[in-house]
Amino acid sequence: MFSGLDQSSLIGQKSTTLYLSSILSALYADMFESLLRNKRLRYRALLVLFCLFAGAMVLDRSINLDQASSNEPSSLNEPDLYMNNASISQIDNDGVIRSKIAANRFTHYPLTDVTALERPNVILFSEDTDSPWTISSIDGRLLGGSEYRKQAVELWTEVTAEKASAAGDKTTFVTEALRVYPSENLAVTDTEVNIFTATTETSAGGLRANLDQDEFAFRSSATQRVTTTIHLLASPAVD
Repeated sequence: MFSGLDQSSLIGQKSTTLYLSSILSALYADMFESLLRNKRLRYRALLVLFCLFAGAMVLDRSINLDQASSNEPSSLNEPDLYMNNASISQIDNDGVIRSKIAANRFTHYPLTDVTALERPNVILFSEDTDSPWTISSIDGRLLGGSEYRKQAVELWTEVTAEKASAAGDKTTFVTEALRVYPSENLAVTDTEVNIFTATTETSAGGLRANLDQDEFAFRSSATQRVTTTIHLLASPAVD
């Protein structure tokens, strides 16, 4: 139940609404009639409608492209090959194994032709000896060969290389980063390296090692000079 004041207010609001509606209807009718009579105005209206339609189409296409791009993979260099506890051997033309690369896990990335290695272990065989070099590290990667780069194995974090002679003597060197070229039995590093033999200990800022011939070229760096310590063997006791 409305009071007399509320009923009159409601009637006034309805009257105002009806009045505004009639005015808008009249304006729309006048605009439509003007468009029909005025050719230039009609062309302008059609041009505006065409521009609005074209803009809507472009906006819709850009939204669709954004949605499509958001559905694409975040990286084009997705792995295409996984191997666990596997090894790869390199064999020469005579069927002799020249090198063997093993790892807990291989992950190959096709776009860059790089294979990530977890706990890699590289064995390099020499033609002149039956004692191979064994090189291990925490992490590494295998770089595929191309016209722009040689095939190489990059090793880092706790890199250890060692070789035992037929007499049982062992040569070991340790560093934090090493690049190995298996086809050449060549190892190179620009980081600090320590080399140990039965009688010597050498520290250097870098090294280039021909592992076929067990030849080492040491380099100094700004923080590490080449230093060698010789340990004299104890003379046998004389009764």
